[in-house]
Amino acid sequence: MTNNSLKHCRTTNMTRTLNMAQAAEMLGVRPATLRGWKAQRLGPPFIQLSPRCVRYDERDIQLFVDERRVVPCVRETKRRHAAL
Repeated sequence: MTNNSLKHCRTTNMTRTLNMAQAAEMLGVRPATLRGWKAQRLGPPFIQLSPRCVRYDERDIQLFVDERRVVPCVRETKRRHAAL
């Protein structure tokens, strides 16, 4: 593989990384909430580039959200409409 093809592979496989403020905005939470999740290992995966430099892969943020999607049961929906 030549240098050019390696460079191409790297750029095509790279995804956008977000800083903490950007990731928090994408999730709809405050950066302090995301920091708390990170400390407790509850939030999305992160990339620790240095002790003070943390990045989040945009794909990981979207996957984190997708995994928490709740689809109500049909029965619950009917019950809720009947109560209204």
